[in-house]
Amino acid sequence: MRRLVSVTRLAAASFAAALAALPAAARADLFSSVSYGLHASTIGDGITLEKPLLYDFSLRVKTGAMSVSQQFSYDDNPYTTTTRYNNVAVIGDYRPYAGRYRISGGLVFGNDRIDSVARAETATLRVGNGTYPVSGTGEVSARVRFDRPSLYAGVGTGTGLIRGLALAFDAGVLVRNGTATANATGPLANNAAFRADLERLRSEQRTHVVVPVISVGLVYRP
Repeated sequence: MRRLVSVTRLAAASFAAALAALPAAARADLFSSVSYGLHASTIGDGITLEKPLLYDFSLRVKTGAMSVSQQFSYDDNPYTTTTRYNNVAVIGDYRPYAGRYRISGGLVFGNDRIDSVARAETATLRVGNGTYPVSGTGEVSARVRFDRPSLYAGVGTGTGLIRGLALAFDAGVLVRNGTATANATGPLANNAAFRADLERLRSEQRTHVVVPVISVGLVYRP
């Protein structure tokens, strides 16, 4: 019985010593409040929530929403391309030596997509290897959807502005794997040759892309 009591006391003393040996920041961060803020990013603007888990590791959740349109030429046809972002990122941050710089990695989920619509400026439209009357093709469009989880890797830092408020910077890359479709609204949609050219248009859409990501935000830490 005395041996059991001695072992119990030794274990308790060892645990207390180990807890005391932990850095003070580790014990404080383990139970610290969630930080929150706003950010502007190349893959959408939104809110940021961050929870420290250890003195050198934290977890962030970021939302992104944005729509950007541009004009470009493909197969000698003018297209209007609109990129729509609607995503949520779950990112882990490791801060070497609990410093201000962080190494980040995580996943981006959502329903981001790129919509391209041909703008017919003449009576004919080139699709794939063929040229067709606009009256037969109707509206020709292509879509690339990124609805699978995408890998994110990057680095970041921050600087305090006033007590409790900090400016945060992030830079990284997003590796995406999407799916493409191509459609037409005209009566030629059931024509075998035209369908083959639509398939060529679909197959030439970029579905495997590496996207640079830049983000700037304000974070409030209670």
